[in-house]
Amino acid sequence: MNLYAVIMAGGSGTRFWPASRQRRPKQLLTLFGQGSLLQQTVARLAPLAPPQRVLVVTGQAHAADVAAQLPQVPASQVLAEPLPRNTAPAAGLAAAWVARRDPEAVCLVLPADQIITQESLFIDTLRRAVELAQAEEVLVTLGLSPRYPATGFGYIECGRVLDSAQPQVCAVQAFHEKPDLATAQGYLASGRHLWNSGMFVWRARVLLEEIQRHLPELAAGLAELALALGVPEQEAALARVYPRLPSISVDHGVLERSARLRVVRADFGWSDVGSWEAMAELWPPDETGNACQDGPVLAIEAQGNLVSAQGRLAALLGVSGLVAVVTDDVLLIMPKERSQEVKRFVEMLKERGQDQLI
Repeated sequence: MNLYAVIMAGGSGTRFWPASRQRRPKQLLTLFGQGSLLQQTVARLAPLAPPQRVLVVTGQAHAADVAAQLPQVPASQVLAEPLPRNTAPAAGLAAAWVARRDPEAVCLVLPADQIITQESLFIDTLRRAVELAQAEEVLVTLGLSPRYPATGFGYIECGRVLDSAQPQVCAVQAFHEKPDLATAQGYLASGRHLWNSGMFVWRARVLLEEIQRHLPELAAGLAELALALGVPEQEAALARVYPRLPSISVDHGVLERSARLRVVRADFGWSDVGSWEAMAELWPPDETGNACQDGPVLAIEAQGNLVSAQGRLAALLGVSGLVAVVTDDVLLIMPKERSQEVKRFVEMLKERGQDQLI
């Protein structure tokens, strides 16, 4: 059975502003290690899916940059959405493309902007999920064992254990939205709740059947698109059909409604790189906890700061717990604990018509 890696690369990365911009979003940036987050994602999957079986779904504005970063992936396998419609249409589009070649093929669906620190364990866990999708007609999601009571992630509540061999496979009891702190602390204490990773495995046919069952409007649009995928009419068909598709996540639209669901417990050193604060776990700190991505730090009575200064010397005096990001046209300074609020600047700049800074 064929296996295709589907990389979801359509996000705008507003929480990583000002480094992440509309013209060059987070997944195209090098924030940790060698290469962009997108390039690392594709390279990491090489033991499972060679470039000839990699499919990237991205925005039309970024398709050329994605293709340039991934010359080993056939250009026809960079699917450009003419406008964002959330993850259910994106996942459905990829499944329709794969199904034209092999309806029984398994799609391994991953975000383009994550960091994995234990790659061999990551591959072993994916193999487990792929075997499950091959053996049963189910939708498989990967749930990450929570390390702290996160309020920025959704949660998957595990039901009964279906296979206790590691990594453990469970039924899914429920999905939960991003919780408040008290609720997140309860989830962590329960041992039954996992972070929703946004990583999925399913046969192309099985996902399309579930879309037909739960999102018939989307299914109709995908059926119309399927006739044009991989032929010269593809771009025109996407421009015609995509604006009519419902904008909904695959979690809300399909997974939360499906009875064909499994979760594989995952523990392989993961970060969704969801904010500048997250980089404090990834960039090496000095003896006082100051971390810098790309240059030296000169610190006097300064602790726990995070700096991205494009190779400049960062001189810190008497400050603690700050994030400082320098680009050619923006200087951002904020407390680390408020990193999730960066997108407020993006909204403010939009209101002011300063799109050149977004």
